[in-house]
Amino acid sequence: MSERSWKLISLALLIWSVGITSLYLSHALSTHESGFVTVNVAINYGDGRVEWHNGTLIPKGSTLLEVTQEVAEVNFTVHTGMGAFVNSINGVENEDPFYWMWWCWSPSSGWTLGPVAADKYVVSDGEILMWYYENASRYPPPKP
Repeated sequence: MSERSWKLISLALLIWSVGITSLYLSHALSTHESGFVTVNVAINYGDGRVEWHNGTLIPKGSTLLEVTQEVAEVNFTVHTGMGAFVNSINGVENEDPFYWMWWCWSPSSGWTLGPVAADKYVVSDGEILMWYYENASRYPPPKP
């Protein structure tokens, strides 16, 4: 193949890749602006293993429980008037005194214990949340 042919092929591939990238970014931005939020969720198994699910894209108005169900296998029980109690995440079951607790990150105060049940907490764009399997025999439990 001649040098001119290689240049034309290279130019065509460059134009194609720029076009595809533009379409992807346009779609991603329009999706984000049309009713979706991005959150970062960690699952801390309490034994040194931590899974981060960064940039999880979910519909606005989603609860922490719904987000968790998107990134993990969750077993829970709903208690009338109280909300959902998480029994296990990814097969790791509550076993007294260890339970799944959830935490929210704030730059000003660090990790704070979730104030309500996970099915009652509506997540916000950019939030950092963590499920932590920990000894809950004292209150408040130790921070992650």
